[in-house]
Amino acid sequence: MTGVTREFSIAHWAAWAPGVNDLLGWRAWINGECSVSVGQQPDVGFLPSLIRRRLDRVGRMALYVAWQCAGDRMGLPFVFASRHGSLTRTVQLLDSLSQREPLSPAAFSLSVHNSTVGLFSICRTDRSPSTSLAAGEYTLAAALLEGIGVLLDSGTAVLVVYADEVPPLEYQPYTGVKEPDFAVGMLLTAPNDGLPLYQLTHSHSSAHSCRLDRELMRFLVEDVPVFQMGMGEPGLQLVRVDDRYSRSTHNPLAIP
Repeated sequence: MTGVTREFSIAHWAAWAPGVNDLLGWRAWINGECSVSVGQQPDVGFLPSLIRRRLDRVGRMALYVAWQCAGDRMGLPFVFASRHGSLTRTVQLLDSLSQREPLSPAAFSLSVHNSTVGLFSICRTDRSPSTSLAAGEYTLAAALLEGIGVLLDSGTAVLVVYADEVPPLEYQPYTGVKEPDFAVGMLLTAPNDGLPLYQLTHSHSSAHSCRLDRELMRFLVEDVPVFQMGMGEPGLQLVRVDDRYSRSTHNPLAIP
């Protein structure tokens, strides 16, 4: 597949991180200058109370950015990605098992990796196809690759969402890079004259940042022309072909 090029547009994007309220906040976050608001959650008051009660924190983060991107648009294939998923809930279940306590059927069913897309589908009464994935340190890149693949295969706009939170203390020694609480959603569409054009291409190098979340936001917010995704040798990259509109006015910024 050397030399393969695929073009698409990003109609909307939205992102959420604790304490980030505007474009200046995202620039500070990108540069590691944003203070961390421990335990803060996005406001998902727009969701039915029955759904809100079932969502854990990472699920709220994911559905918050998903809703910002999708709006009232229905029939969107949904790609959800999270390296750790509902790990906090899973640890609570494991603690219950270790103490020989009965497991909550509801908590168990909501700990599986595709529970978030299931709740999204239920609250929107939308039966569009969905995919849930995890790919270790490449999870964010894998989500984009999957979303672009679905777009090229179907020709239909695709909603791509990545969400993760700092894992529980028990697992932090094994995760490598210290990852922040972060969620991002992107509505991918076929090339559109009114939107900036992007290409997925092979890179001449497999080198990439260990903080793909930060580099993606740099790509979306700042005038960085290339996002190195890694994903083997040769690596993959997103390239901004042109910039036919102002990102600062057309991209919705997630405000907690």
